[in-house]
Amino acid sequence: MVRRRTGAVVLLVVSLIVATVAYGVLTVGRPQVESVDNDWGTVTADRTEVETQLTVDNPLLLRVGGPAADISYTVSMNDIEVATGEKNGINLDGEEKTVAVSTWLDNDEIPEWWASHVNRNETTTVRVEPDVVVNYAGIRLPATEWTRAQTVHTNLLEPLETNESQRLQVAGQTLLVVDETNAQWGTATATRTPISASATVTNPTPVPVPITELRYTVRLNGIVVGEGIAGQQTVLRPNNTRTLEASAAINNSKLDEWWVTHLRNDERSTLTVEFTATLAYGGVQRTVPLEFLSYEQPFETDLLGQKNESTNESVSDETGQEQEQPSSQRQSQRMRDAIAARSSDENRR
Repeated sequence: MVRRRTGAVVLLVVSLIVATVAYGVLTVGRPQVESVDNDWGTVTADRTEVETQLTVDNPLLLRVGGPAADISYTVSMNDIEVATGEKNGINLDGEEKTVAVSTWLDNDEIPEWWASHVNRNETTTVRVEPDVVVNYAGIRLPATEWTRAQTVHTNLLEPLETNESQRLQVAGQTLLVVDETNAQWGTATATRTPISASATVTNPTPVPVPITELRYTVRLNGIVVGEGIAGQQTVLRPNNTRTLEASAAINNSKLDEWWVTHLRNDERSTLTVEFTATLAYGGVQRTVPLEFLSYEQPFETDLLGQKNESTNESVSDETGQEQEQPSSQRQSQRMRDAIAARSSDENRR
């Protein structure tokens, strides 16, 4: 009888100790994720490493006794989950612990992300969401929620949004006067990104100018990501003004190759769009660059929020604060000047 009472007392004491510890753990506060720093790691033709440093702050009660943590996290771009990672059984002794984890992004995910970037008005929000759970005294205690978000904007068609007057000359004669150019994206898919360009042109000559073929080439960091026929045959009537339309498309299956160059170049790229026309004029067919629709647009991103400043995009945090950066109109004009000079040389020949 005495033994039974003694056993009951011991069980009660143990239960009270466990309850006290549990109450203390639950009331003293949960662990907190103090910071999350991300960086690009190894970049190969097939995949991209995302390196993450998480700093976890322990409440006073959890700084002794060997608490262990399980960490998992996801990386998403425009709500498309592109990478996940986890690390289990991490010792969290002490006041603060910084844990290094890494995961891999499959480069085959890039076309789908690119389509979402274009369809959201050239905007991407990258979110890194860690999930930290501390195991202490038989209790699983989740850390406070924490999300690292970075929003990036680009403006890749900006150089074509102009009412600048331009001229197309062939063999020293002005064949077209251009008063306005415009461009817009079509609806992008995981396989294709369409571009619609147009120009308001006038044929100032007394004779019609037939265009027998329009072609385009699109490059990203020198990689051809699109080429083909840009429009149907047409005739520009004498002393007449009309809209000349040209279509292009990016083959998104080429974007994983571009992605590698973009990251290895510190997230800097150059989009180059070139249109050419084959003209039948004066009994001779000539293929000439359409410099009024051709341009070069450098751009820069900061998808993981590593940089303090960036050049051709704006970065915002979750509070919506933005820092607008200068555009690249001067670089685009230099590209047009170069194309015009090349056209002039060809015409002289």
